[in-house]
This record gives sequence, structure tokens and C-alpha cells, in this order.
Amino acid sequence: MKKNLLLIALVFTAAMVYSQESVMLKYNFVKGKNYVQNSQVATNITQTMGSQEMKMQSDITANNEYAIEGITADGNATTLVSLLNASIHTAAMGKDTTMKLNDLKFKSRMVFSKEGKLISSVKIDSTDATNMLGQMDQLIKLQRLPGRAIKIGEKWLDTIVDHKKPSGGNPFAIDITSIMEYTLTGKEAKDGKEYFKISYTGKLAINGKGNQMGMDMFMEGTGQMTGFNYFDPKISMIAYSEGNTEMDMSIAVSGQQNMTIPMTQSMKTLITIEEKK
Repeated sequence: MKKNLLLIALVFTAAMVYSQESVMLKYNFVKGKNYVQNSQVATNITQTMGSQEMKMQSDITANNEYAIEGITADGNATTLVSLLNASIHTAAMGKDTTMKLNDLKFKSRMVFSKEGKLISSVKIDSTDATNMLGQMDQLIKLQRLPGRAIKIGEKWLDTIVDHKKPSGGNPFAIDITSIMEYTLTGKEAKDGKEYFKISYTGKLAINGKGNQMGMDMFMEGTGQMTGFNYFDPKISMIAYSEGNTEMDMSIAVSGQQNMTIPMTQSMKTLITIEEKK
């Protein structure tokens, strides 16, 4: 009986110690270091026009490089970001197309905070091919961190507002507001390394407007996000991220024709980032 009580006490003590463990969740950028990011985005879209339902599938893979040029006193990093190559696969309206884009010249000088927030972005160079990928900044964004020490089991909230400008394949200027809840759930091993796992859920609000062929268009919608990040304390970076997004939207068109187009969109994203050796 005494042995059982002692075992229970030891397990309880170990659990208490584990739950009180904390980690500093912020990006610790180092001047002169380079990081390579691989992003994979799979999207399925269904929209209805009148009695006709149309479906589209796209898969985008992109490789980027972050070159840390300088660090300010408060931890902000001036970064030269280069889109190295990309592959785009689309299937829609009976057509199946794959494009491989190599030696791309898309470069931007971006400033990131220690939380991963994009403070500023200045485009340095680009090619017409990069317009096929839409909004480039969405493929090279960093996952957000709280920028402070967090205990295992602790939750925190963040509100993220993204502004998307019209691009080659998108006539809309769109604002997306994400209300996020994060939880530091514990430690997990992946590919022989131990990480801190950050789980998250989020709610999206989508509003946009645009003009195409003389018709005014307005978009609104809502969405849900779920996923997790693996934080590597050795390099103080999110090394792996996996997320799913489900959105319900409608597009109101006014002009020569007036109509409302319902649309659903599901998206799965996988992102890895590692220090370039």
C-alpha cells in the first residue's frame, strides 16, 4: 500500500513539474544566417453559378530563402527574402495543368518582429511568372509567436489582420481578420528531434471588393482554422507547421448582370523551415 502511495506521489510530482515547464516563444534571428522554407498549399474550391456547380483544385509548392541582413535592438530582423522555385498544379473545367517555375527573381526586403509579424515589405525584383502564384507574401509569411515565456498548458490569444491586394489571378482587394487561440500542449518528437508543440484554432472574417469587365464585385465570408506548429528551441524558430482552413463565402456581382455566387474553399498547408548549412 505504501509503495502504491509513493508511486502515485511521484507521478503527481512529475506531472506538476512538467506542467510548470516554460519556453521562450520568439524568433531569435541571427545576422548573417540563412533559412530555407518549403511551403505546400493544397486548395479545393466549389462555386455555384445558377444551376451549374464548378470545382477547382490547386496544389502549390514553393521554396524560399531568408537571408538575415541585420537585427535591431528590439529584435526586429531585416531580411532579404527570395522565392527560389515553385510548382503549380491546377485541375478545373476538364483541364489539368502543371507548371514548374525555376530560377525565379522574386525578391523582397522584409522586416519581421521577434513575434514573426511582418512590419514592412519592399519588393526589389520580380518576374511575370510570379504573378501566377497570386499574392507572394502569403507564401513567405512566418507563423506568429507570443514573444514571451509560455508554460506548458498555457493558452494565449492573437488577432491577425491580412490585407491582400489584387493580383494577376485575383481581382479582389481582400481583408482577412483571424482571431486565434493558441495552446502550448507539450513536447513531441519528429524525425529524431524534440519540439514544443503549439496547437491552434481560429475564426476568420473575410471582406473584399473588386471590379472585373466593368462589373463591381463584393465578397464576404467566414472560416475556421485548426492546426499545430513545432517550435525548435535550439534555433528559436518554428520548424514545422500544419494547418487546415475551411471557408464559406459569397460573391455579389452587380453591373450588366446581377448575381450572387456561393463558394466553399478548403485549404491544407504544410510549411517547413530550417537553417541553411
